[in-house]
Amino acid sequence: MKKITNLLLNVVAKSHICPSRLRRAIYRKCGMTIGQADVWPGVEFCGTRCSIGDGSWINYGVYIDCSEADVVIGKSVGVAMGVMFVTSSHRIGMSDRRAGPLQHQPIKVEDGAWIGVGAVILPGCTVAHGCVVAAGAVVIRSCEPNGLYAGVPAKRIKDFC
Repeated sequence: MKKITNLLLNVVAKSHICPSRLRRAIYRKCGMTIGQADVWPGVEFCGTRCSIGDGSWINYGVYIDCSEADVVIGKSVGVAMGVMFVTSSHRIGMSDRRAGPLQHQPIKVEDGAWIGVGAVILPGCTVAHGCVVAAGAVVIRSCEPNGLYAGVPAKRIKDFC
């Protein structure tokens, strides 16, 4: 990421003194697609391949890895404090270096989902429409619509209407 883009995203827009309208304008100027969403101070972006839909909110201390793969957050999505969206990982390598080649996969959070405090969403996962990801859960595979997912790894523990 260019130094000026990183400065704008992770110093100016991340600041508590930056008004939310200016924060959204900075994100857009850097190439992100941001609707009428509330992105609170302290959110860190690694890259600009991110879109956030209308009515969504992203709370303090969220980390979004969107440098090499897209992170798409739909409309009316709630993202609690300390959530991590991680689009990169390593293939498992040989015994002399288990962290093999880097790979990137997109993440999608569909409309109406809610992601609890400290959850981790890993590469290639979709959090489907109307899902709740419980606090501290680690999503390692895509979720089906309208369910509560909890645990490490996250498993569906409840159905919603």
